[in-house]
Amino acid sequence: MENRLEKYLQIFRMSWQNTFVYRLSLLTWRLRSFITLLSLYFFWWAVYNFNQEIAGYTRDVMLTYIIGTSLMRSLIFSSRSNQVSADIAQGNLNNYLLKPVKYFGWMGALDLGDKMSDVFFLLFELILFYFLFKPPLLIQENFLYVVLFLLFSFLSMFIYFYLSLLVSMTAFWYPEHNGWPARFLFTVVIDFLCGGIFPLDILPGLIFQIFKLLPTTYFIFYPLQIYLGRVSVTNILSSLALMVFWIFSLNFIVNKLWKKGVKNYTGVGI
Repeated sequence: MENRLEKYLQIFRMSWQNTFVYRLSLLTWRLRSFITLLSLYFFWWAVYNFNQEIAGYTRDVMLTYIIGTSLMRSLIFSSRSNQVSADIAQGNLNNYLLKPVKYFGWMGALDLGDKMSDVFFLLFELILFYFLFKPPLLIQENFLYVVLFLLFSFLSMFIYFYLSLLVSMTAFWYPEHNGWPARFLFTVVIDFLCGGIFPLDILPGLIFQIFKLLPTTYFIFYPLQIYLGRVSVTNILSSLALMVFWIFSLNFIVNKLWKKGVKNYTGVGI
């Protein structure tokens, strides 16, 4: 057990160290993240010049939500699971199947290293952002809500990991362009469905109720709603049950499809 854990820790450290090797990629990724934050922040700042409140959100609450989306993006969307489709399409998967570690465990450890390095750099960006613009921030003083926010954020990483794997696994059957078309569509749609541009509850009632049932709700929108104190404890508990349901369901689907995909896998790129 200790040997197995040590293997995954080594993979985690390798992922962390690789971040500093590819400095240009790191710089462009962080710059993109910072520009996204600036764009959304000043867009909503301008909107509130004409409105004191929108759908129950004051300026302070909305801007806290927008800054929170930057944190959640780094925590949830920083992922190496997009590498899976390229491994399948190029035939590199064979190399991993022969290693004495499980492929999903390998990817999970890479993912975690990626997320930690992203959050590490984001903290510096947020400190810089705060000193430059002095944004109005809502600080949650209820310790229970902070703990629940962290719990939901942690669990949402599993949901995103499994969903991302599912998208990447389409390369077993459609390997063209290293599975990039499916990943591109996933990336475009996901930001809207998860509340990365605006809180989902400003949408019309029926659309919002449909969105609430999707696993994507838990990537950004729902954890931030908990932090902002806009959700009752009863509602949080029922959502936690739904979240656990999604984690186990997606885990089951991923493992089933993986077994089918590996059977059809030919390792053409080798």
